[in-house]
Amino acid sequence: MRRRLAFVTLLLVGLAAGCNAPVNSRGTCTDFDDGYASFEAGKWAAARDGFTRYLGTNPPAPRRAEVCYYRGLAEVHLQQRAEAKADFLKALSLDPREPIRHFAQVALGNIYFEEGDDPNAVATYSPVVRSAPTDVPIDRVILRMSISLQRIGKWSAAAAYLAYLVHNYPGTPASEEGQRRMNATAFAVQVGAFGTMSAANTEAGRLRRAGFSPRVVPMTAKGSQPLQAVQVGSCQTYAEAAALAARVHKAGFATVIVP
Repeated sequence: MRRRLAFVTLLLVGLAAGCNAPVNSRGTCTDFDDGYASFEAGKWAAARDGFTRYLGTNPPAPRRAEVCYYRGLAEVHLQQRAEAKADFLKALSLDPREPIRHFAQVALGNIYFEEGDDPNAVATYSPVVRSAPTDVPIDRVILRMSISLQRIGKWSAAAAYLAYLVHNYPGTPASEEGQRRMNATAFAVQVGAFGTMSAANTEAGRLRRAGFSPRVVPMTAKGSQPLQAVQVGSCQTYAEAAALAARVHKAGFATVIVP
């Protein structure tokens, strides 16, 4: 949760220019200013309500798109995902100026990504990745799009994006995760990582007796001792791996899906 919200928070732009509403627009500026002040203070429900009142005054399309985007962010924090998705889609439908278009695309892509709707995540992230704007955390967007490509079995396309990420954003957390994933060609179900080969072989034996075909894979976590991972399966899509993980879990093993 903290990581997801931190990613969302990076996608903020200032509406500091103020309301700029006509003088005879009764209540418009007050509603806008109240909503934005609440947003900056992290009072998400008050921000959502203030922006809703402001949108009820029918502002011009560019400002309407901007405020729909901000209301969507407030709804993300409130766990109102369906409402947030609708607001990001509405913002994009109004042909917003940059950088709001980029921000709304990334925010919408994040929802698709976190829901496991990987085809829509890829489609929504792609225009941002192609334009590579400087006003969004593009390294993280590339990583998420690559993960979605892997989930739907497009391993070659994912590898190309991950190679670009590693080459162009060295030393970043996204690049480090990209390096780990770059040469993967399938998902596996991992039931544990052990400090000794003896312990790994014992777990592998338990899996064999339960009817699975495990393998022991050496791995080295950054800054720690080498480990022996015990894994099952080689699945082209995340959905296939999830089905296998459910079977392994039902047999009494802890599971995590890894590329």
